[in-house]
This record gives sequence, C-alpha cells and structure tokens, in this order.
Amino acid sequence: MANLLSPDSKVMTGINKVVDMIWLSVLWCLFCLPVVWIFFVLSRMTAFGTDPEAAYEAYRLISGVEATTDMEVLTFLIRDLDLILIIEMLVRGVIIGPSTAALYYTIVKTIRRERGYATKTFFHGIKVNFKTGAPASLIFVAFGILMMFDFRYIDLMQGDDPTFSSVLNIALLVVCIFVLFIMVWIFPILSRFTIGLKALFKNAMLISIKHFIGSFIIGGGIVLVFWFIFSFAGDLASILILFPFILPAGIALLSSFIIEPVLKRYTGSQNQTVATATEDSDSDAQSDESIVVAEDPEADSSTDEWYME
Repeated sequence: MANLLSPDSKVMTGINKVVDMIWLSVLWCLFCLPVVWIFFVLSRMTAFGTDPEAAYEAYRLISGVEATTDMEVLTFLIRDLDLILIIEMLVRGVIIGPSTAALYYTIVKTIRRERGYATKTFFHGIKVNFKTGAPASLIFVAFGILMMFDFRYIDLMQGDDPTFSSVLNIALLVVCIFVLFIMVWIFPILSRFTIGLKALFKNAMLISIKHFIGSFIIGGGIVLVFWFIFSFAGDLASILILFPFILPAGIALLSSFIIEPVLKRYTGSQNQTVATATEDSDSDAQSDESIVVAEDPEADSSTDEWYME
C-alpha cells in the first residue's frame, strides 16, 4: 500500500498528470475563451435544460415561428451576444495562438515526456511563441468573424435565390474546412520550431495536405465534439460546466499521438534547415522560410532532445 501511494508510483504519477491536464485546460480557457460568452452560454444552456418549454416559448414569441430543433433555440439564445463576442475575440486574439502553442508544447513535454513543470512550461511556451503566434491567431480570428458575417448574409439572401445561396454555403464550408486543417498543424508547428509567420502558414498548409488523413481525423474530431455539445446541450446542461476543464488538454493530448510522429520527421538539430518553403530565396530569406528546431532555455542543451524520444 505504501508503494502504491509513493510519489513515484504509477498511480500517483497518473493522478498528477490528470491534475496537470485539468489545470492546463483552465489556464488555456482563461487566456483564450471570452469569459462573458462562456458564462452566458452556460447559464442559458442550464436554463434550457431545466425549463426547455420556456425557451421554446420565448423563441416563438420573439421570432414569430415555432422552433423545430434544440439547435434553433440555442442559436437564438446566444445570438444577442455576437457583438460582445466579436469585440472580446479581437482583444483576446493576441494571446490565443501563443496559448494554444504553449498548451500543446506543455502537454507533450510534461504529460507525455514527463519533463519539467506544467505551469512554468506553459508560461514559457507563451513567451517564446508570442512574437509569431499573436499575428497568426489574429488572422484566424479575423477569418472567423468574416465567415460569420458571410454566412449571415447568405442566410438573408436565401429567399431570393436558394440555389445560389446553397452553392455559396458549400463553397464557404469547404474554405472553412481547409482553414481548420491548417489550424490543426499551425500551433503544434509553432510550439516546435523557430519560424517566421509566412513560413509558418506555408508549412502548415503543405503538411495539412501531405498528411490529409491526420488532418481529417483531428479536424473532424474537433468538429464532432462541438457538434455533440451543442446538439445535446439541453440534456447535458448539468455537466456542461466541466467541459472547459477537460476538453482543451484532452484534445491536445489525443491530437499529439497523430501530430508527433509527423513533426519528428521534420525535427533536426538546432539551426539545421529541415524543410524549406522557398528554395530560390536568398540566405536571409531562407532562414525565415525554413522549419528549425526551437531553442529551449530550460533544456540541458540548445535542442529539445526529448522531442526525438
């Protein structure tokens, strides 16, 4: 029994990893998710779960039509926070990318490789990834806002030409899927390599295409998780508050089992070029267009050797 409760036992190590994952999920949510939107949605979903008839009645009175699905009601409940959501996402967009890269880096290093401390590694990851991660995440936030307005505009014009609206919806959906596949890789790449913004996007795009199956599994899994949450929000209202404490680190951990074998193929020694985005550029541009192993000041050497384990 004493061995079972020893700090080095598998049981205690597993408990520590679970606690670290919960803490990392909380940290990521604090940095990335709009707080007002979170509490509003959770409170509305909880109310919907406890009294769905009242929510349906409110929808009928305001919209003038009967709701046919729970999703219609939930969309109606959160729609009036669109403006607040946009403003807060623009403000938080600066930190979303660095935080996501730091989350993936910390999960791989402290949970899978058992190196370092979760909190210290997470904030270190934000610091070293901020310069490139901030503009990258702002690009994705701006794209998301643009897509939201585009889909709203298409909905408004659907009555005039339903066929054309359907074609536009499909086209935008394809674009969103492609961008999602790039997002799957861009922040893990950022967490691993020292790289410029242009090269980051180019390499993420090329890797997402080359490893399409992995992109599809991870991207599809993320979409499936959020579809499940919103589709069964009424039935799961009592436990929805747990999702922010589980999902971020859980998604990062599961994704790492697909991403890590791919990134290992592009990992070399410090300052060694392993993937060049433009072969004909000059030497200065070439260093910016290449994937190079990021230096970790906490490591024993200039290279994170644990990456290759």
